[in-house]
This record gives sequence, structure tokens and C-alpha cells, in this order.
Amino acid sequence: MMNRIVVMGGSFNPPTVAHFVLMQAAIEAVDARMGIFVPTAYEYVAKKMKRQRCPQDTLSEAVRLEMLNTFLDKDSKMAVSTIHMGRTERVYDYEMLVELQKEYPEDELYFVTGSDKLYVLPRWHRIDDMVREFHILVAKRGEDDLERIKEIRPYLAEHWDAFTVFPLPEEISTVSSSKFRERLHNNDETARELVMPEVWEIMNRNGKVPWNAITDFHAEEYRYLSNFYEVPVFYGGLTYGSNEAAFQAQKCMTEEGKLLFTEYSPKKSKGIGRKVQLRPDWEEVKVGLMEEIVRAKFAQHPELADMLVGTGDKVLVEGNQWGDTCWGVDTRTGQGENHLGKILMKIRKEYAGSNEKREKTAVQS
Repeated sequence: MMNRIVVMGGSFNPPTVAHFVLMQAAIEAVDARMGIFVPTAYEYVAKKMKRQRCPQDTLSEAVRLEMLNTFLDKDSKMAVSTIHMGRTERVYDYEMLVELQKEYPEDELYFVTGSDKLYVLPRWHRIDDMVREFHILVAKRGEDDLERIKEIRPYLAEHWDAFTVFPLPEEISTVSSSKFRERLHNNDETARELVMPEVWEIMNRNGKVPWNAITDFHAEEYRYLSNFYEVPVFYGGLTYGSNEAAFQAQKCMTEEGKLLFTEYSPKKSKGIGRKVQLRPDWEEVKVGLMEEIVRAKFAQHPELADMLVGTGDKVLVEGNQWGDTCWGVDTRTGQGENHLGKILMKIRKEYAGSNEKREKTAVQS
């Protein structure tokens, strides 16, 4: 008898407790030696979220992979395959199973699907090859009548030998990624009940929990977080009118070039900065320079430092719609390194720790 592997494809945007429990149930149903999650590529998820009119909910491949990897720590039989990731072309389930079979030639592959998908299954890409070469593992929802479905879809009755049915665990019957996103949009804190604690923490860390994140640095209350906030900043022997001017000036290779930026507005500085001849090491030093300049602003303006500390533990994300995925996050796609937000949170933590130490010292004295 060959070893069995359960395969579960999907967006996992994000992975929920239902995905974890369902995989455990599927592994047990066929006594499989392992279960493999296969997250779809970013391009597919982005298009899906755009169709649902919530592109800002798109999680990057790296974030979804990090979330799924937390499952592996809880169950040694689980694994994650990245064969979809990084691709721009569509990969159908049949081709995905063929690729996995090459990796595990000695195993039988069981592809997991829900009984609600059986109605459309006969129209799947290369379904004849799929049912001939692989097994379909069906998670039966309590209300679905499989005999009635087979009457409506004779194809299923003809190929039923390729199908194995197991009951969908009742406790996860109403859990889904879309339900999770819906609750987030409604600021419903019960959303966290639908995902593992580790997944929730990753969501929060990436600024995806709306009530615990500041994502608009152009809102009046949080304008001081933006580099476009106009306040004098002394850096490198010169005084600039904003952090943006100070930062863009550092692209220049001469002191004369930097001096010009002391007269520029934030907007003009950004525009001119795109045209200057970059210093050769710019990509290597730019994040470090940004941190130094942001530190200078808050050190020279203590009232702004107090306001920064006042944001508490909220995740700071420089959300934007102009495609900046280095310093912030593109809210249209959910993509971005958010380096500015990370710098602000780092500095906030240091100021908060310093304040706490002073308070303790004052109490002791």
C-alpha cells in the first residue's frame, strides 16, 4: 500500500483555524503521512481581492507563507509548498498536482475540496486527467446531499471511485477567510477568534488590524508622522524645512547640491530628488539615512516625540496610493516594506522606554 499525501490549495488570505482543523481531519480520514498546503501566487490573490472590491486586503506571499508556517509548529505532519509562488501565469490544480507528484513519486495524492464545490467540479480544467491520476478528498458539509448532487451531475456518479468523503468538522463549518475579512472591516474584535493567535499577531504586526493601526499619515491628527510635515530639521550641518527635503538632499554627491534643498518645499524636494544624480551607494545607505533624519526631527521637537509616544502600541503604516512599497504600503495592493513605519515604531519604543525609566526614577526619589 502506497503512502498518502493530502494536498490543500487556496489563497489562505489569511489562513484560518478552519484550514488547520480541516487539514488535520483530512489527514486522519485517509491515514495520510502528511498534508501539504499550497498557497496561490500573489497575482491570483490580488485579482480575487480586486473582484471583491477589497484590494487592500491582499496579503503578500511572504506574509501568507509566514502564517502557514506557524501551522507546522503545531502539527509535524503538515508542510507548505511554494510551487505557486512568484508566478504570474495561472497554475491549475491539475498541473499543481502533477508537479507535486514529481516531488513525491512514491505517494498517492489526495486533493481536498468541499462538497459545495462538487456542482462545478465537472467543469474543472483537465478534470478527466485529474480523477484518473489522483484522488479527490471531499469534505462533506452537513446539509449537502451527495446522492442528489450525483443525480444532477452524472459525471460525478460515473467517476465516484476517485472520490473519498469525510465529514467537515462541525466547529469550522462557518469559519472562512472572507468571514474574517468581513469582521475586520466592521471593526468586530471577534475576528481574532477565526484565526490562530500566531496568525493574528502577524496580521497585527503588518498593520492589518484596523483598530490597532495608523495607516494615514496625511490625516490631520497624524500629519506629524509624515516626512512632508513642515518643521525645521537640522541635519548634516544644514537646516531643512522638512524631513523630505533633508532626505532628498542626501542623494546629492556635493554639498552645493544639498544646500539647494534647504529652500525647497517637501513636494518640490521629492520632485527634484527624482532627477538628481544619485550617489553610488544610495541603495545601501538610504534606510540608515532615513532613520537618522527621523531621529533628528523628534529629538529637536520634543512635543512631536510626546505625540509619537502617545500613539501607544498602534502599528504605524505609511499607507499610500502612489505605489511606494519601500517606505510605506500601497493600500491598493497591500504590498510594501513600510520602512518609514518601522523606523517610527523603533524610535517610539525607545522614547517610551526612556520615559518609563524617568518615571521610575522620580518615584524612587
